[in-house]
Amino acid sequence: MNEVMFAVKKFLALSLICALMVSTTTAEAKFESKKVPLLTYAETSVSVYDSPDGKKKGTIPVGTSLVLVKSIQEDGWAYGSYKAENQKRRIYCWFKMSELQGYPDFENYTDQVNYDLEAYRTRTASNYVGKVASSEDLIVVAARGDRVKVIFEADGGYYRMGWILKSSLKTNSSTTSNITTITTVSDTTAASDTTYNTTGSTSSNGSNYDYDDDK
Repeated sequence: MNEVMFAVKKFLALSLICALMVSTTTAEAKFESKKVPLLTYAETSVSVYDSPDGKKKGTIPVGTSLVLVKSIQEDGWAYGSYKAENQKRRIYCWFKMSELQGYPDFENYTDQVNYDLEAYRTRTASNYVGKVASSEDLIVVAARGDRVKVIFEADGGYYRMGWILKSSLKTNSSTTSNITTITTVSDTTAASDTTYNTTGSTSSNGSNYDYDDDK
């Protein structure tokens, strides 16, 4: 009888361990792997590696280097490039998307907005990065105060990360009021968000990207 009870307890313990492993795997696989190529800036220090879980190669400069994300794995590892200070060519590396998003503990989710609006690099609505369409499925990657940070599709075939009003989200529509009176920085007055194109000149305001990742 004792042997039977021991076997039952052992089976239940193993079942619990397996369930926890599945739960952990599911929790980690919250990254949208199809939202590429993605252009963004690092808000916090991002460590870079030679391979997933590999050797550390350095860090992406905060806010000064435009990061090009070429692929994202479901486990959160991403492959892309950035330009370090005084470097002529871009550095290719692996990094964690959670670090690039700037808020590793935030649980990403999908949402839409109730109306078209502009997205910015900062929570204070400076540095315009593109326009978010109400028909688009967004990935919400951070929330601070009355703003949320989202991944959205910008002009030129690239995705961007930017801050928008939290009240614009459909899941927050019950608290939305007077949306027509919300003030945002216009395209012409916003600080330009500049990137390199294939000719070596620049394009601004988050549109018409023709990105040469060797520049």
